[in-house]
Amino acid sequence: MKRKAILLFAAVVAFYLPGAWAAEGQAGSAPKAKNVIWIIGDGMGPGAMGMFMQGVRLTSLPQYPAKQSTLEQFINASVTGVYFNHTYDTIVTDSAGSATQMSSGRLSRPDYIGVDYNGKKVENLLEEARQHGKAVGVITDAYVTDATPAGFLAHVKSRKERNEIARQIVDGKAQVVLGGGQKYFTQEENKKLLAKARKKGWAVVENTQELAAVKQGRVLGLFAEDGMPFYGDMEQYPQTPTLKEMTQKAVELLSQNEEGFVLMVEAGKIDWALHDNEAGPAMWEMLNLDETLAYVWNFARQSGDTLVYVNADHETGIPAFHYHHLDEDIAKHKSAQGEMLYGGNTDFVNYPYYQKVFAHKHLLYYMYPKFEQLPAEEKTAEKLQEMADEALGGHLDLQLNGQVPDYAGLLDKTNEALGLVWATGNHSSGMLLGVAYGPGADGFAGVYHNTDLKGKFEKALGW
Repeated sequence: MKRKAILLFAAVVAFYLPGAWAAEGQAGSAPKAKNVIWIIGDGMGPGAMGMFMQGVRLTSLPQYPAKQSTLEQFINASVTGVYFNHTYDTIVTDSAGSATQMSSGRLSRPDYIGVDYNGKKVENLLEEARQHGKAVGVITDAYVTDATPAGFLAHVKSRKERNEIARQIVDGKAQVVLGGGQKYFTQEENKKLLAKARKKGWAVVENTQELAAVKQGRVLGLFAEDGMPFYGDMEQYPQTPTLKEMTQKAVELLSQNEEGFVLMVEAGKIDWALHDNEAGPAMWEMLNLDETLAYVWNFARQSGDTLVYVNADHETGIPAFHYHHLDEDIAKHKSAQGEMLYGGNTDFVNYPYYQKVFAHKHLLYYMYPKFEQLPAEEKTAEKLQEMADEALGGHLDLQLNGQVPDYAGLLDKTNEALGLVWATGNHSSGMLLGVAYGPGADGFAGVYHNTDLKGKFEKALGW
């Protein structure tokens, strides 16, 4: 029994010590964090993180000649903890309840924004940071009135009150708010809201050039009517800034404040792709987060006084490759293509399938309605395969056999052909990973609840 205890202790030390050493080394020169950059991957559970990091290792991606993602390097140099995210009375949460709990340190409920489980307004980390003289900002590649950014910017009883959230953003004290969602600032009772924003000192920008022109002051960037484009589609939107570009501008502006800043950056569409059970677009959204993290981490290493924290609000989808038994015809077909099977007919999924996943940049969710709009005589299985191949970035034999499935059926065929299985199309209650680097990072080790995060940031900031 004593030997087992020693081995367990050694395993725990091995897991945490490299990051703890890094944190102590940083803390020695900068005991308090001046700045915080908090990156939230919406829906980014351990399954999505692992699939992305492993995929970079096993795939020849031009972005990663050394076959190691920034996320993997960041985790190796940082402190990792795990945490729960249940709400006051539900095991599973949504982004609203989770963002509220993370930002305020108080238990809340699904759908609630900036209020506790009793519906009472609660102060969030950014509001507290303003009281300490820090500049604050929120960035998302979804829309700024969506649940996660709203959890740091507003106080309403329901995430559906997007017009009210927009008004609170304009009346709030953030210096930088960037993302999509322009329609919530221009419709119904908010038709004159952007004019009000300009009178209150906001520079309102709508594209990359206008954002680049802002050199100081407050900026409200609204780059899409609703959610911003998926990362795999960004080449079609040259005037729309990426998550990394928005983050660079935010840091440039917020860094002008001598007292420091707190910035929340959401990679929001990881969740959207995972809800659809489309692995390729989800991995491209992970790549989007990874490129943003590379910039943020480099800034933190140069500044020496910036705490970077990466986590998720909840887990979505839970994708994984799995081995599966094939019938005789499919086994012969795969063998003829040179794929290695074991036990005669067991497909353990070989490495090239990761390449197929990363080739899939464009969502079938958007492709399928275009197929449905075709004339009846053109809606054939052959045409669907052709259109799917274009979205998938290469041929993937979907085994349609002359049949035309609906969208859900097409997803099933695609995931079956890729060797992928999904636990759900919704959120799950799984534990999540939180990774911290910089002054105060050691406080984010261990097992905790997402309501503990505000206190951890306060301690790191010396409040």
